[in-house]
Amino acid sequence: MKRILTIVCLLLCGLSSFAQVPESLSGITRSTKSYLIADYNPKDTAFLKEKCRQADLDLGLSVLANRLSTDSKYVTPKPSEHILIQGELHLQLSIDDEQTEFAVYHSDLFDQPANINVLQIGEELITYRTTERTGNINLFYGCVRGAFGTKRSAHSNNTTVYKLWDTPERTLLPDLELQEKMAQTEAKKLAKTDYPLLIFNDLISYSYNNLGDLAIGRFLDTIHKYNPGKLLQADLLTPTSWHYLSRVNENQLWNASMRTKIVETLTEKQDFYRKRQMPWMIGNFQINLADKNRKATTMEELEWFLSKAAAFDAGFGLDFSAETMRKHGFTDEMLLTINNWETLRFANAFSEEQKEAFKDPYGDWHIEKVDDSSYLLYPQHISRRYFCNFKEDSWQWNTPFTSPFALCITVEGKGSISDVYLETPNDTLRFPCTLKAGQCLIYDFDGMAFITDMNYNKIKEIETQGVALLNEGSSDVSFFCNVTTEEKRSPYVTVRFMTRGEATQLSTDN
Repeated sequence: MKRILTIVCLLLCGLSSFAQVPESLSGITRSTKSYLIADYNPKDTAFLKEKCRQADLDLGLSVLANRLSTDSKYVTPKPSEHILIQGELHLQLSIDDEQTEFAVYHSDLFDQPANINVLQIGEELITYRTTERTGNINLFYGCVRGAFGTKRSAHSNNTTVYKLWDTPERTLLPDLELQEKMAQTEAKKLAKTDYPLLIFNDLISYSYNNLGDLAIGRFLDTIHKYNPGKLLQADLLTPTSWHYLSRVNENQLWNASMRTKIVETLTEKQDFYRKRQMPWMIGNFQINLADKNRKATTMEELEWFLSKAAAFDAGFGLDFSAETMRKHGFTDEMLLTINNWETLRFANAFSEEQKEAFKDPYGDWHIEKVDDSSYLLYPQHISRRYFCNFKEDSWQWNTPFTSPFALCITVEGKGSISDVYLETPNDTLRFPCTLKAGQCLIYDFDGMAFITDMNYNKIKEIETQGVALLNEGSSDVSFFCNVTTEEKRSPYVTVRFMTRGEATQLSTDN
């Protein structure tokens, strides 16, 4: 409830700031240009700049200028009086310096979520694992006394206990006085960097003090004063932030689960920001490497997201770390694909009918560049993953297009497969090769086949035999291969196919 009231205060208190707009803000650049989120590692800056040039992206740096780490001089060994207090509690009974369970009188403060659960009593910080309400008291369990290197002490009953603001980054927050000091230090530091875009997420946390939205305005004014030539972006629009921001991105991270229930929400957000004359970004897309919990991001997943950005004529943040760029086999292809989609978006090359089609959460699309001004737009069908049991692998593949098909065959676990072939109603497609665990076989629409690792780095090209063609509708397909087990375990094999419909020509010369 308190957080909701804070947001209301942002809107009410901030109204007064409209009359105090610095003259230097009259030339603020506003656009929906997409950006790459930097690692904040100076060693990677030149590398990331070159990748931004390939994709025509801004290079953005995420900034959190009001975080107090638990090992900072403001926290330990003696807590500063400028740590932000969320509210006051009171001890029910006295406690010695060893107790790990104790009680306070109940407060609405416990209705607000916390991350590291920090209390302050005098000069001692205490963390607790859980709290439980019993009548008008709250019991704390699993307490760590003298947390973060502070000094344990005994405390008498009814002593004031401060509940401190904390954050998802497991840090604490400063009060207004310290926040403004930290903002000036950060602003001077940022002025020495050459990142053209500064990104402020969790902007609302800068208002958790007695000035509310005015504190946000003062913070952004300090950043702007030392960085007048840089673009400022945040995840929240308030009356004071409006004057300083080039655009807003609410920091929504996109993934496969967002193929449902997106259109209505995004339409509402787009209308909200349009009415307030503020460019809106569609969120962030993260490109991952393969690990034990997920597969590496594919080109098809990226283009699905890019079609949604085009549908709403919105930019986005690209969460593509320098390490991932260096290890992902499709990095350059991905950056060029982003460039293609964004070039067409800014050239208004997509018709309103195409934008509506892009909004289909289950629709997939592909763009190919023909020359500097001409492109081809293909509707694309991407199948589910088919799992191989090596006994009766006969499937019915359904596609809305009569089309050549592309393939991705992955091998995981233990062992290998070899001499892979598929029988379709039109032909038999053979791959005379061996695929080991941890490898993929990629067969593209140009008829080229190659073996990659799980991050799509090419290991070798292979020759194919036969024609890959599916008819519109349902086709009976059979999968065959030789299987080599390892440690008495068979490999885990999946197959996925893709088809494309008739292309539409697009031009940037419209």
